[in-house]
Amino acid sequence: MASRYKQQSDGEWVVWSGGLHLVACCDCGLVHLMRARTLKNGTIEVQATRLNRHTAARRREMKKRQNRSK
Repeated sequence: MASRYKQQSDGEWVVWSGGLHLVACCDCGLVHLMRARTLKNGTIEVQATRLNRHTAARRREMKKRQNRSK
């Protein structure tokens, strides 16, 4: 099964194409919903909301992959 998360390297810059992004940590599997908005004065705000159900599912998948590689 393919992951719904795009794998990024630590410190890698990503072009924000607008809208919502699901971001998962490659080490611990913690998943956040990321939102960004540009204010009228040009300031960009970013909001991160932790997604507990997505995190649990991601960690289960990571554990399965780890067990398969042993």
